Amino acid sequence: MGIAIVGCGYVADSYRYCLQLHGGALRLTGVYDRDSERLSAFSGYWKDAAYPSLDALLADPACRIVLNLTDPHNHAAVTRAALAAGKHVYSEKPLGLSAQEAQELAGLAERAGLRLAGAPCNFLGESVQTAWAAVRAGAIGRVRLVYAELDDGMVHRADYTNWISRSGRAWPARGEFETGCTYEHAGYALGALIAMFGPVRQVSAYSTLLIADKKTRPPLENPAPDFSTGCLEFDGGIVARVTNSIIAPYDHRFRIVGEEGVIDIAEIWDYGSSVILRRAATGRLGRLIERRWPQLSGRRLKPVRAPLLKRGPGRPTMDFMRGVAELASAIYEDRPCKLDAALAMHITEVTEMLQHPDRFAQPSPVASSCKPIEPEAWATGR
Repeated sequence: MGIAIVGCGYVADSYRYCLQLHGGALRLTGVYDRDSERLSAFSGYWKDAAYPSLDALLADPACRIVLNLTDPHNHAAVTRAALAAGKHVYSEKPLGLSAQEAQELAGLAERAGLRLAGAPCNFLGESVQTAWAAVRAGAIGRVRLVYAELDDGMVHRADYTNWISRSGRAWPARGEFETGCTYEHAGYALGALIAMFGPVRQVSAYSTLLIADKKTRPPLENPAPDFSTGCLEFDGGIVARVTNSIIAPYDHRFRIVGEEGVIDIAEIWDYGSSVILRRAATGRLGRLIERRWPQLSGRRLKPVRAPLLKRGPGRPTMDFMRGVAELASAIYEDRPCKLDAALAMHITEVTEMLQHPDRFAQPSPVASSCKPIEPEAWATGR
């Protein structure tokens, strides 16, 4: 199916690299960026056709899906334009910068009879699917609690000016600091949680800006919260604590706590991450081993499928294009998409509640919902 990329910034190279994994399902018709230098660098590096304008891209009948990789503040405008032109859309996260904006876009797509889907798609990855299969099999008994950590360390003190993409794009520090780590990262945990346990019913959240001066020049005009934490309630009495920060030391663990044990994904951003099953330690010796030598207290679960993405220096650890391929497959087969507009809208609303708890009562019910998500067929034995 024909797809076209709008936005040739830092993340676009990761998507473009992963296109090779879906050559039979996805065909790139061309790329566009309003910055001519970015467009030239990206299209030149990847040897892709470049559209002269967004209008030209939207007028191309060969393009059926617009892959919206613009910066978050432009997601909604580009998605509106694509839907108005009769194109299906896969948008980078967030779908919009508020639940209201996301709901508006979902409504536009529905009225136009078009598909709208949104990143992230990491819950389709092998590590999350492996953990999910173990949960379904009852490996840890009834699930009670989930800890999802998305701490990235003090990014403003890192050497981020040398974080350069394959086509030469620098990591967009100002945009990241002003959009906020919660809008940028929470979806990776939320998608996995919602896939496993259904929609979020209630949120209790806190956020704050701990370090306003991120050493940018000129200083940031509107720095976003750099820390947030929230307790999410699901049906069945399951509670998840989600933490986002660019202050605390790097930690991307995803731990599912059941009455009979724990499933631990070491890195939620890595499709090939180890998934460890640990039994609940009850004796003093078991608790000591669990605390001091955690590598001895559990066993690594066999992946439900070997990751298709080969790991190595400079390579992405996630198949960013898997969500786009899922959308294309759903269109072709005329079936619901696992990353549909309802899911993207639900994730956007919960993310807004985490980043801007002052806009909501505490605790606050979540207005949106979404349908249950089916696991990947290769993770069910079908």
